Amino acid sequence: MTALTLPIGTIQAAATTYSREIMVELLKGLSGSSFTGYLGISNGDRLFLLFIFQGTPYSAGLAVGEKPTPLTITNFCAQVATIRDGSGTISLHETDPVLLKCMLVFIQDEPAAKGPVNLINLDGMVSQIKANEADALVILEKDGCCNFFFFLDGTKTAAYWSDGLSEDPNGLSVDEQMLLYAYQETATPVSATIYQTLNTMKSKDSSNISLEGIVRLFAAVEDTEQTIAPGKLTIQHHDQLRLKVLEGTQAGSELGGSLPCVLGRKDADIVINDPMVSKRHAAIQIINGKLLLVDLHSTNGTTLNNEPVTQRELKQGDRIGIGQTVLLIKAVTP
Repeated sequence: MTALTLPIGTIQAAATTYSREIMVELLKGLSGSSFTGYLGISNGDRLFLLFIFQGTPYSAGLAVGEKPTPLTITNFCAQVATIRDGSGTISLHETDPVLLKCMLVFIQDEPAAKGPVNLINLDGMVSQIKANEADALVILEKDGCCNFFFFLDGTKTAAYWSDGLSEDPNGLSVDEQMLLYAYQETATPVSATIYQTLNTMKSKDSSNISLEGIVRLFAAVEDTEQTIAPGKLTIQHHDQLRLKVLEGTQAGSELGGSLPCVLGRKDADIVINDPMVSKRHAAIQIINGKLLLVDLHSTNGTTLNNEPVTQRELKQGDRIGIGQTVLLIKAVTP
């Protein structure tokens, strides 16, 4: 499965193979500018998004398949720091404020309705939005491409396409284009997601993080400590993690690797031979001197000492549960 394709806005840097060096170059000239848009990093079925408003980090998010999740900017940096150079793609897109708002709604808000268009009365919902003079966002998705249609006060103001389409040459209105796209005859059904509250917000750590700080973090590849902003986020590299397998097919064995690392199957830094474990299941890293466990939106979740977690501090003796495997934190050594 590949990552979703979202509206491209104005492409400032076309998708190219991901590396920290390229990320640094893309972000370096944006600080203090009036740039508004997003940085997109695709890795397998994961699409990481850093939203930038007038030259400053505003928020972040992650879409795994069709499932969007908001991230703090700190968490975005921590997760992207686990992506190897040469894995996935990176691109930079300039947007107008309306498209940025739509992207934030997609990541942060809860939809009022979602499903194949043949099961949703999309035409009726659009008529109701107009009659109520309501704000709304309609997302139509086909083959992983998401097209955004934004209403303001019940009037369609803009359409944002991801699959190469643009303003209809036959002079159709935006809502007519939307309905024509929704009900096209195609082997792949079109799915609709309708948002009506349009609730969005800044990331809670946005005031503490600058683009210069993110550049410093990802530019310092060879350093043992990398700092995103003074006193705010430090990710340490090259420390060694030692784990003992208490339960699972590898029970009794010891595993280890350099931090930060990803636990999972096949190409992960620490390979867990467990069919219930995702390919990239969880990450372990040191941030601000603290050892952290981060679930990477795995299929079956991650536990710490038998409690489900998405992100939690670790200490020696803790037990991590992924799939049917239980791992004991033995030590972290320089």
